[in-house]
Amino acid sequence: MKPGVLYELYIGIACHTFVFLILGLFFMRPLYIYIPALLIGGVLAIFYVYSMYDTLDRALELKADKARGFATLRSLLRLFSCLAVMVAAVLIHWSAFVGVTVGLLGVKVSAFINPLVKKVLDRVRKHS
Repeated sequence: MKPGVLYELYIGIACHTFVFLILGLFFMRPLYIYIPALLIGGVLAIFYVYSMYDTLDRALELKADKARGFATLRSLLRLFSCLAVMVAAVLIHWSAFVGVTVGLLGVKVSAFINPLVKKVLDRVRKHS
């Protein structure tokens, strides 16, 4: 993954978080729990994307057997940290769980909308 793709994923996560922030203003209560939880989920999504980038970058420098173990360990660390945050959110309030979960889904959504983000950024760069 080139750093350009990394930044495009960051932009996708930010757009996803913003859209669900606006939707949450209409549909979620209490907002003082949902909004911080959503933002925490969005920030964690950014850290997870960077962790994936860093894991792949480091694994490419290792031998195949060590790279597989390294990548598996880092993936499990991301998974368990995600689960820990979601469990903590459930214990706080259901809207915190929804906010964190939606924020973390930004990783998947940003990967899905990456071609669109790339196209928009190319047009912006072309016109500036």
